[in-house]
Amino acid sequence: MKKVFLLAMFMMSFLTLAACGSKETYVVISKVFDAKSQANNVIELYNTSSEDIALSDYTLRFYSNGEESYSKEINLSRTIEANEYYAVGSVNVLNDDIEDEFDFIYEDGSLPFNGDDVIELAYKDEASDRVGTIGADFMYGRDLTLIRLGELSTFKPTTDYDLFDFINYIPDAFQYLKNNDYEIKTLEDIYAGPQLEDRFKSMSYVSEDDSNLGGGGVVLTTVENIADGDTATFTASGDFEGGGSLRYYYIDTPEVNGAYVDAAPWGYVASKYNKQYLLNDANDKEIYIQSIPNTSIDEGYGRYLGLVWVNGYLSQFLITSEGLTSSVPISYEAYDYILTYKNVPYLTFLRFAEQRAKENSWGMHGYPTDPDGEKAPDWNYSSNTYTTQDPVWEPHLELPWA
Repeated sequence: MKKVFLLAMFMMSFLTLAACGSKETYVVISKVFDAKSQANNVIELYNTSSEDIALSDYTLRFYSNGEESYSKEINLSRTIEANEYYAVGSVNVLNDDIEDEFDFIYEDGSLPFNGDDVIELAYKDEASDRVGTIGADFMYGRDLTLIRLGELSTFKPTTDYDLFDFINYIPDAFQYLKNNDYEIKTLEDIYAGPQLEDRFKSMSYVSEDDSNLGGGGVVLTTVENIADGDTATFTASGDFEGGGSLRYYYIDTPEVNGAYVDAAPWGYVASKYNKQYLLNDANDKEIYIQSIPNTSIDEGYGRYLGLVWVNGYLSQFLITSEGLTSSVPISYEAYDYILTYKNVPYLTFLRFAEQRAKENSWGMHGYPTDPDGEKAPDWNYSSNTYTTQDPVWEPHLELPWA
């Protein structure tokens, strides 16, 4: 009898939840525009359901600088139509074009967030979706456009924020407000990696204002020598006068034995990947090097700094994807808004690539951080020494030009 009673109670609870099946579960924060000027900040919502939803019981809450209580709350109004967008902007907006897209205008100033403040969507005082982590003060989106990962049909609200639930686009990408016209949407799109856009071929490798700084352009070259996983020597070509050794920007692969450094786990694997997979048969490949805009082209130590493209694909991305570099940067600099593919900074691709390697415990993200993770085939962990300069190893991922 007791079992029958418990079963009946369970079914009643289930039916009650179904009957109350709140429409709030269908409204998500789809984009966050943390604009260069806070006056142009915009929050976009999307209704994933096939029914119109009244927003009178919805609020947006803002938690500032790691606070555990929200400091601002906006009561929304009107209706968000089925499978449609709803844009929230402010009375301070400076961009007339985006103002025309607003469905709600915040009258008390600019929208109160700046890339490290939590944005929460709530329904009848219950949180339903969130960007940022309450109580944590970290920069997840300063001067960036955040677009929720996935196709519209896969959007789901969640209060368990994950940094990789959103794709970081360039700032002020208002051309994507209230539409689905952006091209990098899914993990598959991101894992395909950035490709070299033709616009960089018409840009100068060296800054026109200062020959010590990069202009962001590319130079077609070929390989003279490969030192290790993140350093190679390229022939002189165009603005890359004299040629020389170039260290790969954004990444830092483990060392191999040298005059001033000792080998580290995965060092000879990274070197092998660069030599035998990326830059092998260099004369049969199209290899470009790219400078970093308005950043020194010379690292010192007789080496340049830059990006290396092989057959249109970014070496730094491929190396990061295999887990063969220490942490990539987490902060976006001015040059990251220039170094982009389809308006997504290269750094965004690198961060997703690193995250996948961590999730799979590949390379440097394996053992000993993960006791069950991949072990370096060039290393003896007991004696803490390298075992071979030619480890038996193959990439986890197929090369894009294979």
